[in-house]
Amino acid sequence: MLDVLRMAGDRLLGRLPDPAEMPELLAQGDLRGPDFFCIGMQKGGTRWLFDQLNHHPDFWMPAIKELHYFNENIHLKWAEPLYTKARYGRSRLNRKLTRSHMRPLEDGDIEWLRALIWLHGKPLDFDRYKRLFSPKGDRLSGDITPTYAIIADEKVQAACRNLPDAKVVYVVREPIERFWSHYCMMARQQKWENAADFATVENFIRTGSGIRHSSPTVNVARWKDAGAADRFGLFFFDELRTEPAKLRAKIIGFLGGDPGKPSGTLPPGFNRKSTDPKVVMSDKVREHLVDILGDEIRRAAAEFGGPAEAWPKKYGL
Repeated sequence: MLDVLRMAGDRLLGRLPDPAEMPELLAQGDLRGPDFFCIGMQKGGTRWLFDQLNHHPDFWMPAIKELHYFNENIHLKWAEPLYTKARYGRSRLNRKLTRSHMRPLEDGDIEWLRALIWLHGKPLDFDRYKRLFSPKGDRLSGDITPTYAIIADEKVQAACRNLPDAKVVYVVREPIERFWSHYCMMARQQKWENAADFATVENFIRTGSGIRHSSPTVNVARWKDAGAADRFGLFFFDELRTEPAKLRAKIIGFLGGDPGKPSGTLPPGFNRKSTDPKVVMSDKVREHLVDILGDEIRRAAAEFGGPAEAWPKKYGL
């Protein structure tokens, strides 16, 4: 509550970044931009990947996991509260971050947050976006925003055209399983009543983005067709469960880092979401999802191979 009052006071007193004054990072930062995007899948291990890279010495990762620069202008949602907390007690904040297995904030992170706050409400600008990654120095850096998988075609094409050297990472997960994890997350966040009821699930199918996020063959094709085919890395969530160290090594190696270097004290299988409660899927819901996503599961098995080849058997397809 105290932080909320302080933030409100900062707005009234003009202590937040002056929107009329462009931060130096955005005015003079280098234009190399990100070395990679991770475009999903949502509920496909992107938080795990961020944690592994955020603590790896070959990488500099932003203070906020998901930038959402190409799909939502919501920079104040996370940047402003974090900036305010850092201003009024970075030592206390960093102790909390460390306890949560997150990287402590440095001076450069505060300036980065100022830049992100300044960008709120501004039109899309690739030069400014590139400069957000200036703090990386000689390290690797990227943007992990799983909703990029389903952004409009013109934005996919613009990203590939303006960032021609950035690699694209996609961690694919079995579509029905991914959909249900997404649904359970929304049910927790929105505190839905009767979350296990067929009608509630059907409403989410009609009005939410769950099916689009569970269409990996479509999303992979859009990014590859837009110009990312020769720099696209496809990985499997299945391996995060069975061989996390192997998956970690594959992705870090693909990005140009050294898989042999540890991510601080984090074990390769560290998962901060493993204890989240789940809604029980009824047989009726399961059959309905098979009707909707069965063809996609077959296509994924044929196009991706590897662990995806076993997905159809789970549903008798």
